[in-house]
Amino acid sequence: MGNLIELLKPKHRPVAIYHSENKPDYAGDPAEGGCFIPLLLLPALEGKTVAAKKEQIGCKGAWDGLGLGGEDPEMRACMAKNYSSGTEERKGRFFFCSPEIAVDNYLSKVPIYGNGDEFVVFQPITEAEKVGAEPEVVVMVVDAIEYSAMVTLASFSRRTDDSVVRSAFGFGCEQMYAMARQEGEREIPRMVLGTTEFFTRRFFENGEFTLSMPYKLYKQLDEASPHSFLKENSWRESAQPKSRCCDC
Repeated sequence: MGNLIELLKPKHRPVAIYHSENKPDYAGDPAEGGCFIPLLLLPALEGKTVAAKKEQIGCKGAWDGLGLGGEDPEMRACMAKNYSSGTEERKGRFFFCSPEIAVDNYLSKVPIYGNGDEFVVFQPITEAEKVGAEPEVVVMVVDAIEYSAMVTLASFSRRTDDSVVRSAFGFGCEQMYAMARQEGEREIPRMVLGTTEFFTRRFFENGEFTLSMPYKLYKQLDEASPHSFLKENSWRESAQPKSRCCDC
């Protein structure tokens, strides 16, 4: 068990996401369905390892967001209109004020990884490290207090005052994998806030969100945690309703 898990004591254990040319012997198959959350993430939160190929995931958005090579480019291009003002044939969802803003603010900002030939694997991080896998991204499902702790921990040894969390529109899968992997390409990566997509909210309790990050950032936070505020319980106690204000 890592330092971070031991000290933070999160309700949900972190999950590693990575790709493999072949299905690992220790991985199970996903159930049939569309959204990747009940197919891959929820079983991993329960301690299972699940691996899926592109054709096993019904939601084509996950082909974009989980490093599976993406969907048909024409279909993705349609999102600019579908997510804004729509067309004569299809009503828009008005997440953006215009197709141009949808492209500038979202579609051009989130990369598509992979070629569609590999398996995407969801596995508890402790198990992934135990079998010698190479996690690309780590996902944590956090409540408000755990989120506060992670934001504070991410600032512990950071030499810049920019945001430690990237919060932007995206599919749940993009927020959990593609955007987090993209952060790994930055000199100073950020965590990515996820499950702000309306559809994904049905799978989580109110007040729960995901925080995803490149594996290298997760390891930095894991190594820093025993030297930080997490080594004491005062931070958790101060979050309780009856605690005194401004205790030093």
